[in-house]
Amino acid sequence: MRGRRRSAMVALLVLAGMAAFATSAAADGTHDQPAPRMHFGDRVKLTTVCFSVTNPAGGQSTLYGLRYIDRGARVDPRTPAIVLVHGIASSTENWDFSPTWSVARALAAAGYVVYSYDRLGYAKSSYFNQPNSAQPTGGNTLTTAAHRAELHQVVDEVASGSYMTTDGRDCSAPQRPGRLASPRVVIIGHSAGGWIVSGYPGTYHDVAAMIQADIDGSNAQPPPGTSVPPGPTVSIIPDPNHPDYFEFFQTRQDCENFNVYPPGEVAYVVQIACAPPFLDSPFGEFLDFGVKFAQNDAAISTIGPSIPVLLTSGDHDGVDPPVDAQADYAYYQQHCGCDVTKLLLPNTAHLFMVHQSLPLWVNYVVGWLSAKGLTPARPRPPVPCTDCVVPFVS
Repeated sequence: MRGRRRSAMVALLVLAGMAAFATSAAADGTHDQPAPRMHFGDRVKLTTVCFSVTNPAGGQSTLYGLRYIDRGARVDPRTPAIVLVHGIASSTENWDFSPTWSVARALAAAGYVVYSYDRLGYAKSSYFNQPNSAQPTGGNTLTTAAHRAELHQVVDEVASGSYMTTDGRDCSAPQRPGRLASPRVVIIGHSAGGWIVSGYPGTYHDVAAMIQADIDGSNAQPPPGTSVPPGPTVSIIPDPNHPDYFEFFQTRQDCENFNVYPPGEVAYVVQIACAPPFLDSPFGEFLDFGVKFAQNDAAISTIGPSIPVLLTSGDHDGVDPPVDAQADYAYYQQHCGCDVTKLLLPNTAHLFMVHQSLPLWVNYVVGWLSAKGLTPARPRPPVPCTDCVVPFVS
């Protein structure tokens, strides 16, 4: 299997990249160093949100999510919103591993309204536990295209403010209208979530920007003769209670081997990210492997000049190694007709959220969005970050 195709398969397995990864005693002694920490205090307010989407069976399902807003920010319809899309074996938690190390809190602290949600079939958005939507083989229907259609409904509800909020820890509690409308929406997808967002702008054309992280969205191949490093491997085991779902990791070591580059890790966050038990994932995103790239290629070719694209990846990502990331970037340049940018993070593997380079990623994304005219009405002062390899400054 040549470069792109090989790492795409690994990536499929990696999508779980989000839930995975664990602490590895770093041989260079990095675990003896002070732990990097972002200092949010009580600056960011979290609210439970609930989205209503049409599931593949034609019924209605509720997606659990969280909204993050800086308490001191001026939030109105002019404030850009960011919707975070996780990958396989993952959930909202991947964007907010710790109160001191968080993608969602950091972007909210910059002045954006940030939403993360459990995709249908994951965590608190369980497909097979919902009345009138459970199907014996429902997990097989949750393909990349199905998740993209559900994301479209999430984007619409964020833009119009028609989602619901609740004081509960899930969407079973009494709900009330969210009301906060954010017509300018940015989507960010990691790993399998990157597959979902890569085909989104050219399909729906209703977002202000798209960011694809740690996955190849296209079917591009590296040049012939290019050396592609071997990628990580895992064993996919069907859940005996729900055979249309699978277990991606069985042990902490599996997670660690698959997702982390020890010299660049934040050890205490890795411990959180790779703590068993691991989430089941629906088989649909695995079964549609043969068609998702054709769909994405067609969608990428119709993005056009109005929606900027940012592609980010790590220099030690076994799922999306630099040679494949470069091929994907070249494909976007040649086919999307859009403003596309590429960022390569140092000392970073697949789950970028648990690496010391996270502040660099956040600062770059905020700067990139601002350069594209997506600046909060009142940008917030930088969040302090102690013992960070990359200073967390604007």
